[in-house]
Amino acid sequence: MYRFVLIIVLLGAVLKISAQDAVSGFVNLENPGDWETDIHLSKLSIDHLKSETEGKPVAIAKIKKDGSFSFNKKYISDSDQLYRLSINRIKKMINDTVKAEVDFIHSNKEFIQFKRGKELFADFETTNKAQQEWQKFNEFEANLSAHYQSAKEKIASRKGFVKDSLQILMVKLIGIKQLEIEQLLDKDIAQNELYYLNLLSELRKSDLNPTTYIFLEKKLAYLTNVALEKELQQSRWINLGLFVIVLIFGYITFRVKRKKQTVVIPDLSKQETTIQNLILQGKTNKEIAGELFISLSTVKTHITNIYSKLNVSNRRELLQKSTGTST
Repeated sequence: MYRFVLIIVLLGAVLKISAQDAVSGFVNLENPGDWETDIHLSKLSIDHLKSETEGKPVAIAKIKKDGSFSFNKKYISDSDQLYRLSINRIKKMINDTVKAEVDFIHSNKEFIQFKRGKELFADFETTNKAQQEWQKFNEFEANLSAHYQSAKEKIASRKGFVKDSLQILMVKLIGIKQLEIEQLLDKDIAQNELYYLNLLSELRKSDLNPTTYIFLEKKLAYLTNVALEKELQQSRWINLGLFVIVLIFGYITFRVKRKKQTVVIPDLSKQETTIQNLILQGKTNKEIAGELFISLSTVKTHITNIYSKLNVSNRRELLQKSTGTST
């Protein structure tokens, strides 16, 4: 019974220790004497990929005699970050092609375990979905090199894969960074600005460190400002055109209104003009008939015609219209 309890306790302790390891596995050293016994863990930015820059040192672990190593998850960030494992040669080899480092995406919520194999860093198992997507992307890149001869075909295919297939933001950033390295990002942003603005919005909402995508943010800021300046210039011309149209419309409206307000006096006959002047002098209908030697009814007929032509109803309105006054 005592032995059984002891085995259970030891097993629990081993599992507990194992659970604390976020990065572990084996370094496959063919000639251990050629290599240092330390393995280095460093944190990378996207700019460090495919470069000899070691990034920011995080931790150092000892490589055991059997080639195993491990790093506690306390050294790993809560969110997905790029990491690099590397070891240094003691003896420099001429035309050395052995890769002494490996890059991967990881967070302390996941684990990654390197297997035994022929290469220094052989295949690995990981529960990190971003790393799994990155592996797909790397396989896709390898297939491009094998099946496409045209650089243009490679670029178009890579862009399509990054935009349509990859769902992990970190891996999308890696693909976009490659476009920038090949000096193709500016053109692609200009052609697909909405896609990149939406992607930047997703990145800002994610738990990724802003320093991871600051290169894209700066690029979009510059290109967006250029686009905004063009739109602003177009807006100025549009506003100027609208202002001119408003001025012309206002001028026409003013002229029409003024024309309507202008007193239009229809042509009166010679006799109607004479009678109008007598009315304005204060003559009565009877006085006008006697002065012009016409009948009273004829005077009334002329007065009716005058009122109709001048759009007035009585002598008072006729006087106001003729003098331009109002009561």
